[in-house]
Amino acid sequence: MPSLAPFAEVALLPVMAAGIGLIGTLARQPLIVSFIAVGLVAGPLALDFVRSDAQIELLSELGIAVLLFLVGIKLDVKLIRSLGVVSVLTGLGQVLFTAFFGYLIGLALGLGHITSLYVAVALTFSSTIIIVKLLSDKREIDALHG
Repeated sequence: MPSLAPFAEVALLPVMAAGIGLIGTLARQPLIVSFIAVGLVAGPLALDFVRSDAQIELLSELGIAVLLFLVGIKLDVKLIRSLGVVSVLTGLGQVLFTAFFGYLIGLALGLGHITSLYVAVALTFSSTIIIVKLLSDKREIDALHG
């Protein structure tokens, strides 16, 4: 595919997100799954039209910051305190479980030990954010399982 201007690349991403998001919504999938699909389609594994690394990196950092901000707004400190030990043990269990299997997946993909450890740590944080976002979208964040 011919190289696009940086503005065209950045402008095409929300258009793709809207289209794939609509398809995902019709298929009753969470929007976050559709947005991940946009990244896969726009990236080097498929269409490979995103080449403005600096602009896309800035957008990704802003997106993560906004997502973390939204998660922070939804947190209820009183609810966390009332659940106390149960929430801490469950959270630690999830982090250890995700980190362990992320590390094993990294090794299985042929990555080194240090790189696999970085992948494992990244997976623990990203999975937590994704779960909170999914629970928030389903309006189940205040439920016991949320």
